[in-house]
Amino acid sequence: MQTRVITSICAAFVLIGQAFAGEMTRGLTITGGRNAGASLKLERLNDPDAESGVLKLLVSVAQADDLKGYGFSLQYDPAKYEFVNAAELEENLLKSGSGQETLFLSSNRTPGQVDIGAVKIDGRGASGDGKLVELVFRTNGTPLSSDFQVSESVLVDMDGAVDMLHHAEIGDLKPLPDRFNLEQNMPNPFNPSTAIGYQLPEAGMVRLAIYNLIGQEVRVLVNERRNAGSFTVSWDGTDAMGRRVASGIYLYRIQAGSFSATKRMLLLK
Repeated sequence: MQTRVITSICAAFVLIGQAFAGEMTRGLTITGGRNAGASLKLERLNDPDAESGVLKLLVSVAQADDLKGYGFSLQYDPAKYEFVNAAELEENLLKSGSGQETLFLSSNRTPGQVDIGAVKIDGRGASGDGKLVELVFRTNGTPLSSDFQVSESVLVDMDGAVDMLHHAEIGDLKPLPDRFNLEQNMPNPFNPSTAIGYQLPEAGMVRLAIYNLIGQEVRVLVNERRNAGSFTVSWDGTDAMGRRVASGIYLYRIQAGSFSATKRMLLLK
């Protein structure tokens, strides 16, 4: 039994290690296993420090099933970002439930690409959603989702079956707002639709509604909990029943926690 476990670990690690040639799928047999529906997500862990320019990114996995190892390549613009290091988080999914160490590798031998791989060494799979690895970069620019691309992602389950991941989400990497704000709609005046932007420095309930000049509510555009970030919502000049409203001046008001603000806009026909 022990020999089979060691053999399985070594085989999985060989598969993961192929990432460092930047050719994750070369020579692999994508047999299909339990993780065809799993996905990776890249999101920001912090705002870039104004002085050091340090940007920390988190890679997590969702809907993993009996996961033993993973590997992926992350492409980025080397003119905008300098790769610093990659490290497993203390509470990453592969360590959960057992506390055992994993075999972890990272490589940045190809400019503009970092290759990551890890495999459990305790013979027990991990399931569910969880964090995997933290990536640290330096940048003097504003991080954008389009600056990064995850490719050649593979997951290996306890039976040694290999799945190619077909879904990798890049979250909003822009710095979080440092204050609440309601922007002037654009365009203004407008016909037939306009966009309203707003910023939230913290998560909470948000209500954004349209009113006529006598204070009657015309349409509620947002009424739900939102995470911190920058958002844009559109209004097509219709009321709650879907009917086109008359030309004229309208008010839009946001309420988010203790913050509230109201602005005017002009609908022309």
